[in-house]
Amino acid sequence: MLPTTPGQVGGFLTVLAFNLAVVGVLLALSEVADRLSRHRKQANAELAEANRRLTEMLAENAGLHAQLLVQAREAGAADERRRFAQEMHDTVAQGLAGIVTQLQAADQARQASAADADRHLANAVALARESLTQARRAVHALRPLELERAALPEALAELVEQWRERNSATAALTVTGEARPLHPEVEVTLLRIAQESLANAAKYARASRVGLTLSYMPGLVTLDVRDDGIGFDPAAEPPSRATGGGYGLDVMRRRVQRLAGRLDLETEPGAGTTVSATLPAISVEE
Repeated sequence: MLPTTPGQVGGFLTVLAFNLAVVGVLLALSEVADRLSRHRKQANAELAEANRRLTEMLAENAGLHAQLLVQAREAGAADERRRFAQEMHDTVAQGLAGIVTQLQAADQARQASAADADRHLANAVALARESLTQARRAVHALRPLELERAALPEALAELVEQWRERNSATAALTVTGEARPLHPEVEVTLLRIAQESLANAAKYARASRVGLTLSYMPGLVTLDVRDDGIGFDPAAEPPSRATGGGYGLDVMRRRVQRLAGRLDLETEPGAGTTVSATLPAISVEE
C-alpha cells in the first residue's frame, strides 16, 4: 500500500533513509573486514616467510658454529704444539746442550785438575735435574719454576748467577725503574729471552762478560742482554743456530710479537751482541 498523505510519505522516506544508512554501514564494515582479512593473510604469509628464512638462518648459523668450533679446536691444537715446541727448545734443548758442554769440559779438565772435572760433572747433573723438572712443567703447561719461586727480577738474578758459576765468566743484572708484577705471559717471555740469550752467549759467542738490564717504564718493560763475544754479521751470514739467529732467534721474535712487542738485535764481528726485547707492561690486573 503506497503512502498517500504527506505524513505517510515522510515516514516512508525516513524508514528508507534509515535502511539505506544501515545497508551502507554494513557494506562499509564488510569492506573493512575484507581489507583486514587481506592484510591479515598477507601478514601471515610474510610471517611464514620470515619464519622460513629464520629457520634457514638458524640452520646455517648452526653449521657455521660447528665449523668455527672445529677451526677453534684445530687452532688450539696448533697453538699448543707451538707452545710445547717452544718450551722444549727453551728448557730441555738448552739443558741438554748445557749438559753436553759441561761433560766435554769435564773430559778436558780430567787430565789437568780433578776438582775442575768434578765441578763440571756436578753442573751437568744439576742441569739434567733442572731440565727434567722443566720438561714436566712444560707438559702440564705450568708456570716456569723460576717464576713460581720468585719475582721476575729475582728469577733473572738467579739465572745470571747460575750462568756465571757454570761458565766461570762475569755476569751482572741491573734493574731500573720501579719493579712491579706483570702479566705471566710477559714475565715468561722475558725469562725465556734471557735464557736463550745467555745460552747463545756461552755456547756460540764464547763471551767472557755478559750484562742484563731489566727496565720498568710507564707502559713498557725492556730487557737488554749484552755480551762481549765474537759477534757476527747478520747481513752477510744466513740465519743459523750457530750464529744465534736460526730457531732460537725466531722463537724469541715470535714470543715477543705475540705480545705486540719488538725484538732488536745489534751485533757485528768482534764487537759482541746485544738482544733487546720491548714489551707492553701489562699488569696482572689487566
